[in-house]
Amino acid sequence: MIRIASYARKSVYSDKSDSTQVQYNIGLEYCQSHYEDFEIYRYEDEGFTGANVDRPAFSHLLNDIKDNKLDVVVCYKIDRISRNVSDFSNFFNLLTEHNMEFVSIKEQIDTSTPLGRAMMYICSVFAQMERETTAERVRDGMSDLAKTGKWAGGRAPLGYSRERVQINGKSHTILTEDSKGVQLLNLISDTFLDGSYSLNGLERYFRERSITTLQGSYFSSTQIYNILRNPIYCCADQAAYDYFSGLGCNMAVDRDKFDAKNGIMSYGRTTGGKRKKHTVNPPEKWIISVGLHKPLWSSDKYIAIQSRFGSNKIDKSRKHKIGILKGIVKCSCGWSMRVQHKVDKTYNKTYDNYFCQQRNRKGIEYCDRKFTPVSVLDNAVIEILKQIKLDKSIIDDYVYQDQSIALSCRSRSDVLSDIGRIENKIANLTNALGTSTGSTATKYIINEIESLDRELSGLKYELMEISNVERKRSKSQHDKELKYKLVCDIVDNLETADYDEINGLIKELFKECIYDGHSLHIKI
Repeated sequence: MIRIASYARKSVYSDKSDSTQVQYNIGLEYCQSHYEDFEIYRYEDEGFTGANVDRPAFSHLLNDIKDNKLDVVVCYKIDRISRNVSDFSNFFNLLTEHNMEFVSIKEQIDTSTPLGRAMMYICSVFAQMERETTAERVRDGMSDLAKTGKWAGGRAPLGYSRERVQINGKSHTILTEDSKGVQLLNLISDTFLDGSYSLNGLERYFRERSITTLQGSYFSSTQIYNILRNPIYCCADQAAYDYFSGLGCNMAVDRDKFDAKNGIMSYGRTTGGKRKKHTVNPPEKWIISVGLHKPLWSSDKYIAIQSRFGSNKIDKSRKHKIGILKGIVKCSCGWSMRVQHKVDKTYNKTYDNYFCQQRNRKGIEYCDRKFTPVSVLDNAVIEILKQIKLDKSIIDDYVYQDQSIALSCRSRSDVLSDIGRIENKIANLTNALGTSTGSTATKYIINEIESLDRELSGLKYELMEISNVERKRSKSQHDKELKYKLVCDIVDNLETADYDEINGLIKELFKECIYDGHSLHIKI
């Protein structure tokens, strides 16, 4: 049985394009002429644009594709899926990942044929070209903007406010000093330089003294880091030029332009946006120029702050292989627990503990979880795994339950019975329609057939859901056997495998590991 999704979209309810019902009927006729044994499921978005993929039925379709509920997607035209080449390419890539076929009736594209697949590849090429062209335009625009030193837009950094000014007859936004922000900025930088605080320590220092942002919220270590690293505060003098060029940055203007009158303006330093997390790019992607704003720090101060970051760097490689739950266990407050290895030179003792990062960063009022010896949690985990190995049935207490499997659904026989009943009704009405040509009853019979057809589509979708639950249950049982084997492997190799191997196996096995101060709550 081939499972076919019929997707239809119409931009607005009153436009003159083919209705979703017409699109469905065309798709149904195509399926009847090309497939012998199939089930068709309707996905329709009425009143949604094709400029983006933020549509309810389309989202439902994507989820069903990811859950492997379908074999073929049929639509009237490609632009019903999307009018954006990149979005359509991403959609087709998803179909390819799940070994699905795509049919566009109007364009006569069928990816089950070599020509159809070639057409899809052409679409992918255009999508790539579009992305690369856009990226190139952004780079060129960024370089041109950098030469002017103008503010690229967005929220003003701490210590500045935005002001509209006229430059050569055109209106531009520049940054001007904000006295309250400058005081807070200097408090942050001076405390960092003078107090030998780490970023987490500085966050805790400000929180304990109720020092907040201008909006009244507490500073996070990430906010503090971004402030201290921002080149915008640095005076654009020749020492700054040498510093940034030494990092490998792209210098937009010559060295003699760095005359100590204005601040540094950086472009392309971060990537991200509303939908993606902001990340800092490597210095070779930065474009450094002289801005139109006044600096708030001397170059010496900015470079000294950056040097502090350099001296605070530590070797991230683990010297002490401790805590098989490292990177796995979380505190019940929701924060990850880390491992601390401490040496008491006075008494020549070592202490290995798990600790909650929230308590460490914010204090006991946010989490009262005490330091817990590594041996306590590690031994508790090992004991659980040993019990599971000895009694396989115990694994049911720890296996993660997929809620979609737990949902109750009707029996397959009941749904098939309803499908047969509806199909008989449609057949009877179709026969009645043939004998009532020209009668006023015709339109009522057609409306009833359409209503039953929608009900039939819903029943077929319910049948598909039942099949999906049955497959998930079968897979869940198979996965449970694999998990039990992995538990046995961990227990059998505890004495011979090294730390990294055991830690890696537990990461693979566990979906959840939470410590509430008394016991571990584990899901595998």
